[in-house]
Amino acid sequence: MKKLIIAVLALGLIGMFTATASAEYVGGGFEASGSVMAGVGYQHANNALQTEFATNDEAPSTAGVIGRYIKSPAGLPILAARQDNLEFFVDSVELDLMKSFGENIRLRADLDFGRLASGSQSAFFLEQAYATANIPLGNGVEILLGRFNVPIGFESVDPVDNDTISKSILIRSGIRPTNSTGMKFYYAFSDLVDLHFYIVNQLTRDNLFNGVAAKVSDIPSFGMRLGFNWGDPGTESTFGLSGFAGTEHYVSSKSGWTYGGDVDLNWWVTESFAFGLEGIFRKDSQTPGTAVGSMNTFGGLINLKYLFSDVWDGTIKYAIAHQSKATNGTWDFIGTLGIAKQTVHEVSLAGNYAIADGAKLKLEGRFDIVKPSLAGLTTQYVYGGALAFAYDF
Repeated sequence: MKKLIIAVLALGLIGMFTATASAEYVGGGFEASGSVMAGVGYQHANNALQTEFATNDEAPSTAGVIGRYIKSPAGLPILAARQDNLEFFVDSVELDLMKSFGENIRLRADLDFGRLASGSQSAFFLEQAYATANIPLGNGVEILLGRFNVPIGFESVDPVDNDTISKSILIRSGIRPTNSTGMKFYYAFSDLVDLHFYIVNQLTRDNLFNGVAAKVSDIPSFGMRLGFNWGDPGTESTFGLSGFAGTEHYVSSKSGWTYGGDVDLNWWVTESFAFGLEGIFRKDSQTPGTAVGSMNTFGGLINLKYLFSDVWDGTIKYAIAHQSKATNGTWDFIGTLGIAKQTVHEVSLAGNYAIADGAKLKLEGRFDIVKPSLAGLTTQYVYGGALAFAYDF
């Protein structure tokens, strides 16, 4: 009996020691944070055939302030003409895990959880998962390997970090890259100037919803952003020049190149007023083996933000996107499965109220105009509003 008691006590001590050691290991340099956004919205679409079917890194969507959240049972957008939709939604629950090993090595994973039946874009989405190491060259070169948010554009891929509830057509459509897997190098020349350079598998994700299969090229895509930063913390202004290129076509391993350029600006003109701007152009070459021709796509946005007080701010945002044809055999950013080339206009009036530290109430009203360039298709008008609670923890 004594032997049994001694054995149980020994196992208990070993278990306590192991748990303590594990806790100390995880606790040292370990951080966890995240965000939650949930809300409700209403929108109305006129009796024109809906022709916007934008696809981003997560899932397709239609026009309107809650166009990302209205889904059929199959998880696809509902494209029927003349819709009135009232939708409660959970955008996502994001959990960010970070672990540092000394001063030079860091791991990070951003995990997005959702529920399609509640309006989320996906049940689970691996937004980021990477390791970084700092090399002592010059001011220090950061090397990142894994999946990461591509450093480009004005808007964040996380809606809780944006001034509006909805994402603009620039980021929803995939015209600009959002998340990619590969390697990134970062170097800060000074506090004012920095450079990102990345090499990735693919800039524009493979999305079977618009008929795009996996890329088969053995040539990786690449891009860069030269950034300029000035101003005080909290009202820091930024200006970026980005470029990207790659063999993005899925039907050829050596041809079918994509080229693109982007400029982004967030300028705090005063302590209360910020002027945001983005412009992007990309050219997707003719699909090899076809006579369809190249696809030219451009877009832009203007974002005017004003701080009325310590707790209230307001934003007016306008975004536009245009593609030169219905499809070029591979890419079809803002048309419905190759039905029509078209132009999309979006106007938003938004406000945010800071409830507490890390918690805010978001409000947005939005009006969309979708103009297809095809006989028999008429202009689509969509308007509505949404309310959401966003929390950072």
